[in-house]
Amino acid sequence: GVVVSGATVQHSVLSRRVRIDEDASVIDSVLFDHVKVGIGARLLNCIIDKHVRVPAGETIGYDHELDRERFTVSDEGIVVVRRSYRFDA
Repeated sequence: GVVVSGATVQHSVLSRRVRIDEDASVIDSVLFDHVKVGIGARLLNCIIDKHVRVPAGETIGYDHELDRERFTVSDEGIVVVRRSYRFDA
């Protein structure tokens, strides 16, 4: 199943075993299997592939210049985070 714990999810598709922690926001996004979104993280126009743990407070989809340094960003502004991506500690 999916766990959305005190978070906001709008116009998004969540696959199995997704967890979205409190105060997080997922808008216009697709999250594949085994994705965890940490407390207070914000995702906008994202495709997050399998086995990604988005850390607490992380923001993706709001600053395309920063996003391009780490991820693939389409001409339409969709941010793609590759499978098993690991965020720096």
